Amino acid sequence: MVPDSNSVSTSASLTEDVNISFENITHTVRHSLLPTGGKTILNGVNGQFNAGELSVIIGQSGAGKSTLLDILAGYTDATGGNIFVNGRLRNVKLFRRRSCYILQDDRVQDMLTIHESLHFAAELKLGNHISTEQKNERIKEIVESLGVKAAIRTRAANLSGGQRKRLAIGLELVNDPPVMFLDEPISGLDVSTAYRLILLLRGLARQGRTIIISMHQPSATLLNKVDRLYALVEGRCGYMGSVSLLVPFLAENGLTCPAYHNPVDFFIEISDPNDKNNVVVKQMLVQQSDNGRNISYLQNTVIVNDKDDELVCLSTLPSPKEDPTNKILLALKSTYPTTSLKQFAILTRRTLLTIWRDPSFVLMNVSIHIMMGLFVGSLFFKVGGDAKYMRDNFNFLYFSLMFLMFTAFSSATVRFPDQVPIARREHFNRWYNTGAYLGSTLASILPMQTISTLSFCLITYLLTGQPLESLRIAQYCFTLILVSYVAVCVGLFNGSLFTVKNAVIFGPFLIMPFTVFSGFFLKFDDAPAFFQWIFHISFLKHGLVGLVLSIMGMERPKLACTDTYCHYAKPRQFLKDYGMLHETFLVAFGALAIIGAVVISLTYFILKIRLKFKW
Repeated sequence: MVPDSNSVSTSASLTEDVNISFENITHTVRHSLLPTGGKTILNGVNGQFNAGELSVIIGQSGAGKSTLLDILAGYTDATGGNIFVNGRLRNVKLFRRRSCYILQDDRVQDMLTIHESLHFAAELKLGNHISTEQKNERIKEIVESLGVKAAIRTRAANLSGGQRKRLAIGLELVNDPPVMFLDEPISGLDVSTAYRLILLLRGLARQGRTIIISMHQPSATLLNKVDRLYALVEGRCGYMGSVSLLVPFLAENGLTCPAYHNPVDFFIEISDPNDKNNVVVKQMLVQQSDNGRNISYLQNTVIVNDKDDELVCLSTLPSPKEDPTNKILLALKSTYPTTSLKQFAILTRRTLLTIWRDPSFVLMNVSIHIMMGLFVGSLFFKVGGDAKYMRDNFNFLYFSLMFLMFTAFSSATVRFPDQVPIARREHFNRWYNTGAYLGSTLASILPMQTISTLSFCLITYLLTGQPLESLRIAQYCFTLILVSYVAVCVGLFNGSLFTVKNAVIFGPFLIMPFTVFSGFFLKFDDAPAFFQWIFHISFLKHGLVGLVLSIMGMERPKLACTDTYCHYAKPRQFLKDYGMLHETFLVAFGALAIIGAVVISLTYFILKIRLKFKW
């Protein structure tokens, strides 16, 4: 197959079916930094998938099914080879506008109902180019076609496995892509649910879509609903053709499939990579299929509808070629249907809705801060007005700082990683950009963090007997709120790097340097010269300075002393001994703002990489 050198894009006419073919696809994964260290996952495979057909990629675990699907969907770049769309060399950027990829980990927003999930998807994927009436009609069509009308007001957390799979498919059908890739869509489903899902996918294919899915070992019942089979054998193609011709193909190679035996199961058994006795057999299969170049077994691939297709009603859903929505969106030149600002607004509304519907996050967060405020305030009751308790007052300030830092940091660390798989799918399928997603996440967390922090601040400030001066109260609260904001940013950074489990393990190590160099355990002047620079990047150090200055700074007059002698009766003496005499609020607040900006910028770049790759 030779591409047209004068046409290298996929911006074909919207009336064209989308047929995909590929040549000599190779993919190697490195195990080390050495050029020689690596494993070949795909070895020069070829093949083609046509519109109107349900095509299935099968193979043993590790055969390269998901890798091939990733490459065809544009999720991963191949080491070598070419991919063509309707005979023209594929332009990945344009191709992704006409396709979607539903990953195996097809998580959805648990706190949203089916209708709400589809509504937010329509807002993001259709933008202002489609009227509200058209969007609502679109949602109605999808709900009826997927057979989830009875559960339309049910939250995703309460849906069955099959309903969640259908919802994941429905979210991508909002903009009606003509090409759909699904990685292991029936994994974890019972036989009946898996059967109905395959019927749904075949029904979507019958409307002119190109549907390509991967499966480990489909049952004989499911196999009868598949139009095209693509079998991988240790990274090479062992068969490409119709299901009905698989048994004759094996027979031509001297391999007799036992009666009443699933041909796919038999094929998987003889292609077992751990069976050294079948090396010759596997080589023979690859040679017979010419590593996917042999198309003779495609000749009898006839699309036939049967009575089971009536179980899936797609009459309300238009085909991609007839859908006016599809034509409008594909005519757009921008990467996303909506602007970054619009994405930010929609995502913020969605995230706030999910947060407020989670009682464990809302009620526990606020109540814990209130209870801890009462406990800490009682523990350090009235220490703020007596010079005798100056050190205790300092300990109170540091404890407040650490408590609010850890609650903000831990909350972001635990919640954020669970959202990354959802964001990865939505970002890849062009729902929104990374900046809009991260910005909305931050904007959704901060209001609740502000309420919780403020409740703790006011309770502790009053109970500990600090000066009742509006400026001091404002600076005290503002410092702790700003520190909690920075802690949220650090938590998001930690969560963007790891899974929940690893983030919880790594979190304390990430926070430890900020804690050690906060100025509480070790003073700046007492630290070795080569460690002193860490004080400048420790947000806890600047937060502690801000707190101390709010209570003991601003030329606070001499404190009452209930003891014989109080060394720190003059707050200025305390500031001098702890190296804070020449510190200012402006520097402390500015440093906190800069550190927060740097951390969230690093989080953006880490998240951008993580959303692009399976990490």
